[in-house]
This record gives sequence, structure tokens and C-alpha cells, in this order.
Amino acid sequence: MSETTQLNQQLVMLRERFISRTAGELTAILNRLDAQQQDDLLQDCQQLLHRLAGSSGTFGLRTLGEQAALAEQWLKQQQAAGLPFTALQAKLREQLLQLTQHLTPEEMPGTAVTVPAQAQCELLVAGHELAALAEALSHYGFKLHHVNECTNLPAGFWHPQLMILTSAGQLAAAISWNKDSAGDAQTATLLCATTETRFEQQYQLAEQGVDGVFTLPADVPELAEHIERLRSEHQQISKARVLLLDDDEALAEHYRLVLAAAGIQTKVLIQPDTLMAALTEFRPDILLMDIHMPPWSGTIIARMVRFHPQWLSLPIIYLSSEQDQDRQLNALAQGADEFICKPISDARLVRTVGILCRRARQLSRLVSSDGLTGLLNHPHIKQALIHEHGISRRLGHQAMVAMLDLDHFKAVNDTHGHASGDQVIRTLAHLLKRRLRNTDSLGRYGGEEFVVVLPGCDAGKARALFQKLCQDFAELDFHGPCRTFRVTVSIGLATLNEFDHAEQALYAADTALYAQKQRGRNGVTDYAELSSPETDTQVTD
Repeated sequence: MSETTQLNQQLVMLRERFISRTAGELTAILNRLDAQQQDDLLQDCQQLLHRLAGSSGTFGLRTLGEQAALAEQWLKQQQAAGLPFTALQAKLREQLLQLTQHLTPEEMPGTAVTVPAQAQCELLVAGHELAALAEALSHYGFKLHHVNECTNLPAGFWHPQLMILTSAGQLAAAISWNKDSAGDAQTATLLCATTETRFEQQYQLAEQGVDGVFTLPADVPELAEHIERLRSEHQQISKARVLLLDDDEALAEHYRLVLAAAGIQTKVLIQPDTLMAALTEFRPDILLMDIHMPPWSGTIIARMVRFHPQWLSLPIIYLSSEQDQDRQLNALAQGADEFICKPISDARLVRTVGILCRRARQLSRLVSSDGLTGLLNHPHIKQALIHEHGISRRLGHQAMVAMLDLDHFKAVNDTHGHASGDQVIRTLAHLLKRRLRNTDSLGRYGGEEFVVVLPGCDAGKARALFQKLCQDFAELDFHGPCRTFRVTVSIGLATLNEFDHAEQALYAADTALYAQKQRGRNGVTDYAELSSPETDTQVTD
């Protein structure tokens, strides 16, 4: 059974639960109406109509949602006019009975949802004249394949995350193979390496659908940086995190399934009283929540979230069936950023949430990123370290922290200039990004120093990872104004969860780093192997 088929079966089961529950709720209201049980009846009836107006369309009962919305408006108008219960009883009963006639689905839920193929980002370099370039790029950690021609490639080799770097001679064949392989799906990213720089030629390449152009001979570090940036953009949707607060359990689960199928990690809360703890633990890109969650108010919750400085920039998105624009604006004024009206189709939900998450991540990166490398800056890598330390200590998971420092970096700047030094720093940053997992945290600690936090990783795996990094980085050629040069890196490790405080673990990794400097640089030392924690760390650069 395919994942898409399984998803749609789950959505159908949710729809059946929704229909069964709705039938029971309508019957209960009608029974109370016939028994003249006036206590809170109109309030409960209005809340039910409001929920049905917002959620029915999502489960394929569009007419039920439309009729519920009309009934809700009518009931609000009658109550505003001050009509007594006895004057409303007969008409309200008629409207509720009418709703029970629309509990048959008019369309299948989730039919617009397909589960995206998950595949690792790979780089296909096509063209015999790009063989040397492919070899140079292989040192940057890409999963790379080089072919002379884009013909007779193995069936199934193409996937949406593939990135194609082709020579001008292989461009036509690469375009054809990319389109034929993609079918109705989005084509893979296509880059072209060429000696042509004329405007007309570049225009033609853009017209053919090329996503990026590089002039030969290529600046390999710059090319690797651009490829890494494109790869990161492709992966943003799979990293998106949404915290969803909605008191309608069936509807919230429907949204969760749909968003998860699109690669968006979603945590659902039904009761708001655990919200603040969930924000700290889950750290979402956006908070998506309903406005009406009796006895709770979404607008007041939004204002409460803004009490906390760390959540001032968190995008809060209302998801509600409220149609009155003045009320929407008043709700936004309480601290939210966007308003999405229910009902919303599955496809539109995925697209809207994906756009909002990407925008939130872009803004977050501006605040948290180091300008030179795009990595986490000093305050935010320390925050990531403290966050992971708390999790590893609380759950008993092993985690590692690594401190990295470029060897003799002052000499690089003095001999080859600061522009070359910056290129060395960027290259190490990109090499680290390619080697690390999505769950790892990577930041520039300052100058030529980097910090890496590796959850769920033991000392042996960390050592193997960073020893290979040292070897590969030492083989990279950098081109200064006068000559080619190479640089090495020293690394210190510490087991994060063995320390009472995150700062202690970071100091231990720093101690191990400078022990490695004493041992000759270009390698890895674990703090646990040091016989004397008071090892002299007076090593320069």
C-alpha cells in the first residue's frame, strides 16, 4: 500500500468519526430543545454551529458547513434582537433538523494530497569536460555522480531532490531527460557551467529553464556554496515545524496528517494549558491556532504568548471560520500575524503553511545567522547547546559537543589576505553542513572557531565523523592572490550529557581542542581521553 493511499484511508476514517460525532451532537441538542432545557442551550448550539461551519468542508461535507454558517448567523441576529427562547425554538429546531439531512459526504477528503518522495540530495555532473570539476566538488561532501552523457542512465535514478550540473554540450540532453523523468512532477534543479557570458546567451539559458549559470573555469568554493544554498532551500519544507492548537480533535488530526504527508512536522494541542511548555520543547516555526476554543479565547492566548520575550517574533496564525473582517482585524491586533479562514482545502493548507514557514525561517535566519557563513551566530549556537543539554540530561540521551578551530589562521590572513581567509571560513562551514545531519546544530562561535552540537551521537561516531572531515579539508586547495595554499583544522570533543551545565561541556571541548593543538593540530581529541583536565591550553592560533 502506497503512503498516499494509506493517508487517504486515514482521512476517510477521520471523516466517519466526524460524521458520527456530529450526528450525536445534533441529536443531543434537539433532545434538549424538545425537553425545554434552556440552560446554556443557545450558547452550546451556537458553538456547535460555529465548529461545523469551519470544519465540515474539510471532511467533504461542504453543504453542511454552508448551512451551519447560515444558521449561526441567524441565531446571532435573533439573540442580538433580544428574542426570547420560546420565539426561537421552532425555527431553531427546523434548522437543526435540516442539518441532519446533510451528513452524507459530497466529496472525498484528501484527494488533492500526495506524499512527496523522500530522497537524499544528490549532485549529477554531466559532461566529460566537467570531470575535473566533479572531482573537486567531491571533496565538499556531496553525494556526487559524474557521467559523460545524460543518456542510458539507470531507471529510477532521477528524483525531485536531484541537482543536475551540466556542461553546455550536454544541456539539451539534460533538459530532455529531466522533463521526461519528472513527468507531471516538478523538475529537478538544473545548473549549467559554460564559458559564455553574453546577455543573449544567458537569456536563452534562463528561457530554457536553467536555474543557475556558472562561468568556466569555475570558482569551486563559490560553486559549492551556491549548490549548498540551493540544497538548503529544497530542504526547508521538510524541516518546517508547526504547533497546532485547536479544540476540535478530529479536525486537528486531519490537519496533522495532511501537513505530515507534505513533510511538515506538526504537533497538535487540544488544550491550551500546555502551550507554553510545548513552545519551549518543540520550538515551532509558526503557531497555528483557532480563535474560538470555549472557554478559552485564541486572541487572549496570542496576547499571553507575547508576554514572553523569546516568543515576540514567533508568527501566530489564526485558523478560524470567523468571516467578519472587522473581527478579524481586531483579532490580529491582539498579537497575531495572519488570518486563515476555515474551511480550507488540504492543498491550500499545505501551500499556505509551507509559505508561512519558509517566510518565518527566512526572518529567523536574519536574526540568528552569522553574516559570513550563514551558520548560527554565537548567541544562538549557545542557545542550541543549552537546549540540547537539557533534553539529553532529562531523557538520558547521549549527545556530543565539538569545538573546531582553523590552524595557523592568522598566517592565512597575513599571507593571503582577509578575502582568502573569509573563503577558508566559508568553505569549512559548507563542508560541515554537508557532513552533518538535519538534527545537528552548527554555529560560528567567533573568528575561525565553530561549535557543533550532535544529539543522539556517541564519542566513537563523533570521532570518526570529524577525523574524516579533517582529512578531506586538508586536501582542499585554496587560491590566494599569489599562490595556492592549504589549511587544516583542529577539533575538540566532549560528551554533553556528562556535565551538569552546558557551559562546562563547552569548556571541556575547548580544553580538548587546545590539547589537539599541542599534539600537532589537524586532528581530533576527546576530553575523556585527557589524563589531566588542567592541560595547559596556552596555544596560539
